[in-house]
Amino acid sequence: MRYIASVMIFLAMVLATSGMVAAQGVDLRAVESPFAEEFDYKVGQTLDLNLRLNGLRWSVLRVGAGDEADWREGKKVKTSLTNELENLGDTSRTLSIIILFEDDRGRQLERIKLKNIKVGAGRYFEDIQKVKVDGGILAGTGKIYIFAEVK
Repeated sequence: MRYIASVMIFLAMVLATSGMVAAQGVDLRAVESPFAEEFDYKVGQTLDLNLRLNGLRWSVLRVGAGDEADWREGKKVKTSLTNELENLGDTSRTLSIIILFEDDRGRQLERIKLKNIKVGAGRYFEDIQKVKVDGGILAGTGKIYIFAEVK
């Protein structure tokens, strides 16, 4: 009986501690609009941006393109670009994004301009846009350069 009580107390402490950690949230890096930065990146990874950009929280950018075995030069691959955003303000905001796929040395391979993303006041929004990108470019990507502006 004493053992069960000890285990229950331990579990209650673990849950309370994890709840406090989750409540603290993720630290956001405040950046100015327009934002421009280069990141080491391989297609398929999740890029945890955690940015505060003129009233928008931009937490994640993901580029997904299916099975890497299908990425061949000359073959267009359906590619999804996912952005997770939250409007921290009381007016709607529009985000414009241009992404450059680059090789490991920073040479541009492909330029993609996403459709403008409108996020309502106080709202969370996951935007998924689909484009076709050459498989050779997906395989050769070692960095991405992001240019973004909030209006």
